[in-house]
Amino acid sequence: MQETDWLEPWTSTTGARDSYLRTFAEQLARETSPGHALHGVPVQLIGRGNGDDALFALLDGTGRVALVHLVWQGQQTPPWPATAIFASLEAWRTEHMIPESREWLE
Repeated sequence: MQETDWLEPWTSTTGARDSYLRTFAEQLARETSPGHALHGVPVQLIGRGNGDDALFALLDGTGRVALVHLVWQGQQTPPWPATAIFASLEAWRTEHMIPESREWLE
């Protein structure tokens, strides 16, 4: 997956410890249940936002990414955890990160 220029409040997890990345992937797996768009989908954490927002690359060969607001509890009932799936990292950047960063910096 290509790298992007990260804008506040987002940061890349490139270079993070494997245990850190695994913690988020495991938490997402705990929170999703059958019927959730990400249930059973392999993922890798690629970015962190403000609070509990996390950006995952979907490791299903599509190039898609998912913005997830983790609740840090056990299994949730869909649509929780709140999730938005984007066609690509660039789509997420354009549709979410840039507008959010503008609001964040105001």
